[in-house]
Amino acid sequence: MNRRKFIGIGAGVVATALVLPSQLSAVDFRKKDAKAFADKDIKSALKDLYGTDTTIKGGISISAPDIAENGAVVPITVSTDKANVKSIAVFIEGNPEALAAVFNVPATSIPKYALRVKMKKTGHIIVVANVDGKLYTNKKLVKVTIGGCGG
Repeated sequence: MNRRKFIGIGAGVVATALVLPSQLSAVDFRKKDAKAFADKDIKSALKDLYGTDTTIKGGISISAPDIAENGAVVPITVSTDKANVKSIAVFIEGNPEALAAVFNVPATSIPKYALRVKMKKTGHIIVVANVDGKLYTNKKLVKVTIGGCGG
């Protein structure tokens, strides 16, 4: 391959890389639902996010360690086999801000998310799935031994 062809292909790749991010979009829920993210208790955050705090137990599964050796990094996996899931919210009991994450679930996707959360102290991880306007919930107790939000 000659040098001019190589430079031409390289310029094309760079141009594509610069244009591609403008085609993608994401919602910053911390700005969109600022009141829900600022709430200290889960019931208030749930009400601010979905307009109600009435939930149905079950329908969603949480995988998290029983004991977290470091509260600064607690891995969790959230999934559901429900159809028509609109969004999934993750709440952490005892944190300064109860709402940790919100996921918009595209219509054609499989609602399974893995993330790491920060836990200030021992408490429940509570997950709520919005399925056609009904809120399904589940929770898991995680014991934090060291670290966490407070150090």
